[in-house]
Amino acid sequence: METPLKTFVERISHTLENVVAPELSSPMVRGQLFAAVELLNQLPGRFEYRHDFLVQDIGAGRQMLATLTEALRGAGLEMPEEISAAAAAAAPDLTGASGEQLWEGRTRLEAAVSAALDLLNAHRAEIADAAAGAERAVLALLQQGALRDLMLFRRQRFDKISQRVQEE
Repeated sequence: METPLKTFVERISHTLENVVAPELSSPMVRGQLFAAVELLNQLPGRFEYRHDFLVQDIGAGRQMLATLTEALRGAGLEMPEEISAAAAAAAPDLTGASGEQLWEGRTRLEAAVSAALDLLNAHRAEIADAAAGAERAVLALLQQGALRDLMLFRRQRFDKISQRVQEE
């Protein structure tokens, strides 16, 4: 069984904080070491697949694409294959999907949503009201995802960094 990234990061952080830092005589160097440890501790949440988040992103992507294609079809625009194929695809069964499969599905949806937004923007003058409504709906979904992602970052422990520097 593979050791998760989180375990490696915890072991490295522990060694840096409890073995390396006490051996450093310079407060500035110790402070920089603790700052690096804080950055290192942010990595697991950014690199491991979060199935629940990917499933949410896929659902939001399907909603965004449906909203955009409705506005585009309402204006009588012909859609490229990448948009129409993604919009017509049945909702995937995400039960048991690997993180990589979910990531790939999310990436395909993002490409289709981006292409639909580009098409909407190119024909903005023809469908101004529909474009504005579709863009607001898509923006709301994008904001939800961005706020969720911001919540992944742990609170920085600058108090610990400065305290540890002053201790020695």
